[in-house]
Amino acid sequence: MSKEKTNRSSSRLAAVQALYQYAFGEKTIDAIAREFLAGDIGGEVIAEDEITGTETFVPVMPAEQTLFAGILSAYAENADQINKMVDSSFNEEWPAERVEMTLKAILQAGVAELIGFPQTPVAVIITEYLDVTKSFYGTPEIKVVNGILDKLAKILREE
Repeated sequence: MSKEKTNRSSSRLAAVQALYQYAFGEKTIDAIAREFLAGDIGGEVIAEDEITGTETFVPVMPAEQTLFAGILSAYAENADQINKMVDSSFNEEWPAERVEMTLKAILQAGVAELIGFPQTPVAVIITEYLDVTKSFYGTPEIKVVNGILDKLAKILREE
């Protein structure tokens, strides 16, 4: 993420990481949330040195528990709706089946936050998930996340 990491930014990154892990189907979303909140996982990210290409683990600020748990709760309560919205946002050139799990997790967390936190401005949510996307991807995926979250925010928030 490009800016100094705040607890809220860390919460969003942790929610993406948790939804990514949940996609494997090995644990319940509650079990994954407990591991994150206990600090057992999610306390570090991998940073790659642009010059040497070496990767190191970098600690992140602890997640704000209320936001993190709220995003996961909103996802759990609305998973079918969220997944349908995300999957239907792709097209023949880039079908949902081809989308990487990380990119899907970013979109799922973003849509869950749009649903679960109506008081948070859309621009804040989109900007935060674009920062998360920048941590993993380049320009094409950033544009995809921006376009999809913007489109779905207009539907969900009736703007």
